[in-house]
Amino acid sequence: MFAVTLISVALAQAPSLKEARALAEDVYAGRTTLAWRTSSPALRAQVGTESGLLGLINATRGSLGAEVRVITEAMVEKSGGTLYRRVSAVTNWARGMELELAFDANGSLTAMVTRPAVKEAPTVSGLHKTQAELRLPFDGAWFVLWGGRKYDDNRHTPVPDMRYAMDVFIVKGPGTFTGDGTKNEDYYAWGQPLLAPGDGVVVEVVNDSPDNVPNQPRPGVLYGNSVVIDHGTGEFSLLGHLQKGSVSVKVGQRIVAGQQVARCGNSGMSTEPHVHYQLMDDANWKRAHGLPAQFQNFLANGRYVERGEPMRSQVISHRSIEARRD
Repeated sequence: MFAVTLISVALAQAPSLKEARALAEDVYAGRTTLAWRTSSPALRAQVGTESGLLGLINATRGSLGAEVRVITEAMVEKSGGTLYRRVSAVTNWARGMELELAFDANGSLTAMVTRPAVKEAPTVSGLHKTQAELRLPFDGAWFVLWGGRKYDDNRHTPVPDMRYAMDVFIVKGPGTFTGDGTKNEDYYAWGQPLLAPGDGVVVEVVNDSPDNVPNQPRPGVLYGNSVVIDHGTGEFSLLGHLQKGSVSVKVGQRIVAGQQVARCGNSGMSTEPHVHYQLMDDANWKRAHGLPAQFQNFLANGRYVERGEPMRSQVISHRSIEARRD
């Protein structure tokens, strides 16, 4: 699904970073101008026409979609040639995607490969201490599918705004749903109230994105329905994949921690009803960098946590100070 190979695209000399970048941007844009102009006779014979080359490029774009932001890029020397690697946030994949262009010693493009990114995005926020007083954005017990600072614990880590994000589900018995799981209503998390994790002002609302059929995510609208809250501390909470029409707050509205803001849904790049949460340094996730979110007063696998970061495979639930004293 993630690999398309192009043979013998000839360049006049070994490619520079600028040339490789321009070719990658043509791929993302669905343009053939640069690739066709620099393609070798062998490639032209293979694809037949410029339209044939466009077919190859579009096959690669199918696993990428539009590029939202470049995360990292580099030229890497290898035996007999050079690799250009570009990790980006894209619309057709919920996490980072890597585009690799391989060039031989003569500067001819020999391969174009896409694959999910598997390395944590660079960050300068590892020592950040959350300034806002945050509580978990739900009541009841939820299971952390992805959470933590390393890729093995958290598949969000390759993307800057999701660097410390978490996905949580409700699990009962062997799974997250009852029945055959073909309807959103089968899932325990579906429609559950979602709460403001802290005091603040609502700065962004999306409320009209359709909910998906389970296991049929909708490319192009990453977070689906969402709410972004400005905590007034340079920190912004994003709640994503909300149920269509369930957002009960408006842009500019001041809210308090624990106030209901929406219901759990299955919109955007989501395979089943769940909660996506992330703390950011900007209201716009397309330019934001993720911040570690230290929540207060919760249970993790039955143990009280006064302040901490939920981790993968934990069962977490909010616990008020009053409840702790009981």
